Amino acid sequence: MSRVNIPVRDYRFWIIQLLIVLINIGHLLLEEAQVLGGEWPLYFLSISVLLIPVVYSALIFGLRGAIPTGLWALVLSIPEISSHNWTTRTGILIQFGIVIAIGIVVGIRVDREAAATRAADQANLHLSRLNATAAAVAASLDLEHVLRGTLRATLDDRKRQVAWIRTLAIPNTSGLTIIDASRIEPPAQLDQVQEGLTLAACLTGSEQREQPEGADAHTVVFALKSGERTFGVIGLTQTDDVILRDERNVLEAVANQLSVALNNIFDHASTREALSDLAEAKQNLETYIELATEAQEAERKRLSRELHDDVLQSLAVAKAQLDAVGPGGATEDTRGRLLGVQEILATTIGSVRRYCKDLRPSLLDDLGLIDAISWLVSELRARTALSVDLVVTGPRQRLCERDELLIFRVVQEALHNVERHAEATSVRVGLDFCDNKLTVAVEDNGKGMRLKSESTKRSWEAGLGLRGMDERTKLLKGMLVTKSGPGAGTKIALMVDLPQDD
Repeated sequence: MSRVNIPVRDYRFWIIQLLIVLINIGHLLLEEAQVLGGEWPLYFLSISVLLIPVVYSALIFGLRGAIPTGLWALVLSIPEISSHNWTTRTGILIQFGIVIAIGIVVGIRVDREAAATRAADQANLHLSRLNATAAAVAASLDLEHVLRGTLRATLDDRKRQVAWIRTLAIPNTSGLTIIDASRIEPPAQLDQVQEGLTLAACLTGSEQREQPEGADAHTVVFALKSGERTFGVIGLTQTDDVILRDERNVLEAVANQLSVALNNIFDHASTREALSDLAEAKQNLETYIELATEAQEAERKRLSRELHDDVLQSLAVAKAQLDAVGPGGATEDTRGRLLGVQEILATTIGSVRRYCKDLRPSLLDDLGLIDAISWLVSELRARTALSVDLVVTGPRQRLCERDELLIFRVVQEALHNVERHAEATSVRVGLDFCDNKLTVAVEDNGKGMRLKSESTKRSWEAGLGLRGMDERTKLLKGMLVTKSGPGAGTKIALMVDLPQDD
């Protein structure tokens, strides 16, 4: 039976007690008027009327209303009961016993329904807190913030409780223990029982209680698991009452929800670390490509100078000596051979000069990007049947030596691709200085090529040449756009920011 707590602060209780007094007064008045008599068949009817306030009190307050109301009616009737003989007294007491018994039965039923309602309300409260915890988990991936929010949602402000969460140490994340409490000061650390149950739950991955299976416990601990992976535990101690089954079910639901959250947090941390390592590797790769490109250009410059200053000069001297010797008195066959050698030397000298310019055109260093590209166009026009045009628009502007060299290499590679693969009859090279941007475009009317997707900028089936252009574009921090299709020609456009004047 629940502890009786008379509702003395509820005005309805006192109205019911007043009704009891009025019924007793009416009973006494009827007896004084000799309307009621001990031999009258309906003598006990007025006592039965007391059933109304007793049952009404039971319906409103349960046992804590039915018992004091029934006893109050009995106490008020003692003077009247004592005035009758034993037979009448026995009948009256039996009648009161029936009235009180009915009130108790109704009160027990009401108390059970009220307890079920309170349990449902408590479950709904915990579920709402659980939903709030889930929302907090979804909104945050900060581990300590999620754990503290979960503890706040788990605690019942109406009870003296201590709740705690312990996470195990995993790679890149240290273990953590957070303790909170309601209606009492949170302890600095777990007591011996709580610590033992926590360690047992961590080791077994199952629920642990202070008492044996099947009994209500004051302390219960649930493991935080996802699959076969245990992240830690969540525990609850209730100091002034036992933890009922429904409360354990709610705590288990919180543990399941928190397990999912911890799994997401730890997976996110692992993914974030992997992405950080990938970003570092990408940065190292970009740095390596930049250094390799600079080393390649330095080597090209060195080779160009050596070819120009050594090989080309030696070939020029050899040709000059042959020219100085002349055919003289040599035979006709010898003269023919000498002329052939002179032609070969002249052709070789021209080729070496072209190689020197391809490796590192002096025009780029001396006159700048536009003149260097103009030389590329002239060379392509001279050695092929292509119709090649160069169009420059906007106010011309110089870039730094590094950027001009990278842009020159992109244009050079694009023209080489046109010459080797496009099967085009005409090509147009455009340089547009506009809106603090330089747009360099190489467009031909050749056979084109098949792209993986027209909506992406760098997803074409690129060979080494196009990949090299793409890497140089990254070093320029620009954008490279390719438009092409079978039979529709190809257009490659490079866009870079121009330096800003102070």
